[in-house]
Amino acid sequence: MSTVVIAATASLLPQERIGNEAIVTRLIDRSRASGNQDPAAEEHARSRAGAIDQKTGLQSRRFFSAETNPADIGLSILDHLMKDADWSELDAIIISSSSTQGFPGLSQQILAAARDQHPELGNPFVLDISSNACTGFMYGITIGQSLVKAMAFRKVALIAIEFSSRCINYDPKAFGISTLFGDAAAGLLLSNAKTGLASLISCRASSLVTSETIAHIHGTGMLARDPQSEAPDNARWFVEGPSVARHAIRILTDEIKLYLDQGYTIDWLIPHQANYKRILVPACDATGIPTSKLCASFAETGNTSSASVPLLLDQLVQEKRAKPGDQALLVGFGASYSCGSALIGFH
Repeated sequence: MSTVVIAATASLLPQERIGNEAIVTRLIDRSRASGNQDPAAEEHARSRAGAIDQKTGLQSRRFFSAETNPADIGLSILDHLMKDADWSELDAIIISSSSTQGFPGLSQQILAAARDQHPELGNPFVLDISSNACTGFMYGITIGQSLVKAMAFRKVALIAIEFSSRCINYDPKAFGISTLFGDAAAGLLLSNAKTGLASLISCRASSLVTSETIAHIHGTGMLARDPQSEAPDNARWFVEGPSVARHAIRILTDEIKLYLDQGYTIDWLIPHQANYKRILVPACDATGIPTSKLCASFAETGNTSSASVPLLLDQLVQEKRAKPGDQALLVGFGASYSCGSALIGFH
């Protein structure tokens, strides 16, 4: 069985920052442009803009421009991951995205573009993961680890690409959900090499979906083959906020305790960025994890869905905060409710 290491990380945030007042204005303007005007809902949304930071910790989010192609973003991340690697050893490309769907998938589009630039590429396994929403990237880690350990894959690229701005409901009546999401892309490269940034110590994926929870989160993404499109109006994202927050705290808390109960040390906690004040801080309080060990980007990026965890991991690596011997717990939780986690040890 091969050792699995993280050989490289990468991330990309859009340049455009959208503050809390600006996102409310966008909800109102886009709703009016589509012929829907509700003065009472608009006034209520404006009155709540100042409370977004107070209640959630969110100050701004990033949006990709309308001209940006998700596949181009994915290729940029892949190029960065493979900067010091042999392209002929790339045996798999796994893409997680809550915000795209359909054929040809982003993994196929990225492979086709990469092959034009790197003819030495072989015939890698390609896969798109979307149904588990914010947990998608963590499911990808579990699959990637299995490919390396059980099938002797040499390099597996895992990339999260999120264009949430094209899936949220631009309606002031959808204030509670549509103000929380932002765009981002990030990834990591798994390898069977003996050296790298960190080693995978343990990983797992699970699901707590029931007939009750399956209705708490729903929606769809834009068509992957039509990158200029947005999700259909009747399939924009919906999240039942209070119920989701309660379940998310429990899922995150239970996952942290599972590792602590096995005797693992958690020097860094890298959780999905759903809501800083209502989910992340309460989970830390419940498990005794100091917030100084909590990696968080929510204030500046909002909820970047499946890109949250790899974005934070890359920031931790680039800022050189993790020391050799440190261990980090990565936890993703998402639709209905799924959960994925991985414990890594830095070299």
